[in-house]
Amino acid sequence: MTQDIDTSLLRALAMVARHGSINRAAAELGRSQPALSLQLRKLEQYCGQPLLRRSPRGVSLNAAGRALLPFAERIISLSEQMLPADAAMMPASYRVGLIEDVVGRHLPRVLADFAITHPHLKLEACVGTGQELSAAYRDGKLDLLIVNPRLCGLDEAPRWSLSCALPWLSSNGVWPEETTLPLVLFAAPCSWRDAMLGALAQAGRPYRVAFESASLLAVQAALEAGLGVGALLPDAMGEKLRPLPGGHLPELPPVPLALYRRADRAADAGLEKLSQLFFRELSRLAA
Repeated sequence: MTQDIDTSLLRALAMVARHGSINRAAAELGRSQPALSLQLRKLEQYCGQPLLRRSPRGVSLNAAGRALLPFAERIISLSEQMLPADAAMMPASYRVGLIEDVVGRHLPRVLADFAITHPHLKLEACVGTGQELSAAYRDGKLDLLIVNPRLCGLDEAPRWSLSCALPWLSSNGVWPEETTLPLVLFAAPCSWRDAMLGALAQAGRPYRVAFESASLLAVQAALEAGLGVGALLPDAMGEKLRPLPGGHLPELPPVPLALYRRADRAADAGLEKLSQLFFRELSRLAA
């Protein structure tokens, strides 16, 4: 017999993943810490395995928890879509700043789910470099911002943050025949470029720059064409781009991503929903 799952258990997991703390998650959900801990234990019993990893820095999801999180966020979103829209909600416009790396496969689903739950609200998406978007956010031109928190230069704490894996990729996962490694890079300044070159230099691996561009689509096209190897987020993998066999190149550090939200709209339910949808999608990339 199939056992139904309580969506409140999934919501508890999602909130803990978002905040990295059971206490903060409990406060946002309006529950006590023991009550939320009990819900998490019930979810682990339902799944038949631990989902959390505890450390002095807080609580994070283990591999099983990270695998479950996108499904939990999706189920929560679908359950919310069943509720009737608030007819009294006034039309509003939300301005979102996104670095190009998170747009391709994630933005369409976020927009589709948000449109279902908030059909009367308008979204404006601005895609650019982290420096450009951070400046626009500081000037009050953006309501939400998703960037690398190490490079944006913002003093405020992000609403949430996560780390994304950065695998080495090539066309069909084939190792290049050249002795000097041909690289496909983003044009400077770029933290990914710096991480790749720094790791290769530390490992004493000779390389040459075969292609570089400031465009994600151009970099991806060069990799698919077999011009060299490079590093992109895991969702870039597909029929043409595959990870290189392990052990050939030094492992790259994960890429941090963070979402910032204007403090003067902290109580805005629409922005909170939009934040949750982006977290759901980007958590699929978590390292």
